[in-house]
Amino acid sequence: MDTIAAALPSAGRSLTSLAFERLREDILRGRLAPSERLRIQALSERYRIGATAIREALSRLTTDGLVHAEDQRGFTVTPVSPEELLDLTRTRIQVEQMALRMAVANGDVEWESLVLSSSHRLSRAEEQARTDETLAAWAVAHRQFHEALVAGCGSPWTLRLCRLLYDQTERYRALSVQPARRRKRDVGKEHRELTEAALARDADALCRLIEAHFGETASLILQNGLAEGGARSPARSGARR
Repeated sequence: MDTIAAALPSAGRSLTSLAFERLREDILRGRLAPSERLRIQALSERYRIGATAIREALSRLTTDGLVHAEDQRGFTVTPVSPEELLDLTRTRIQVEQMALRMAVANGDVEWESLVLSSSHRLSRAEEQARTDETLAAWAVAHRQFHEALVAGCGSPWTLRLCRLLYDQTERYRALSVQPARRRKRDVGKEHRELTEAALARDADALCRLIEAHFGETASLILQNGLAEGGARSPARSGARR
């Protein structure tokens, strides 16, 4: 019989969901390295959650492309490569450009308010000194901002694809090795320009800016190189992109 988690999950939150969230976070942050074998018993001990819940969570993560399953060989963290990053970036640009055009056409005043408020929170987060805590807050604000830009598209499937592609990009960003000298980038200016184009309902400008924004992120990751070993703390790897 599976062991019982030491700390029971909150009401309405199953052990499988808890395992899924912890595994997903550790993969996205690079704490579980690309190609690393995911042994169910070891993970059960690591998270203090039963083996059945761990197995179900790993199966769910295969759907999101974060875990790879092989017959008779178990689970591994999905590997990374420069080629996949370029393919991911091209796909993300195309999907988000479609979503942005739909948002401009369909978004209402509530969408504009969401874009503006999320942009303000991100701007405030970018002004904070870099610590583990502020970088974590920035990561949340950054995700909320990009989700707000496409939120008005009105298509649940398109939004789901945008979230999946965002997660994959975040994993590459977390695995990016910070060099001694990085080329300068005013990411705050990029975010402000995206906000202004969205509020102006300028779909062409939005599509042009998002392509440049995502392309620059991919370029920096490739320039910095990919670490497939252990993860670094956010404060050490915390390039804001």
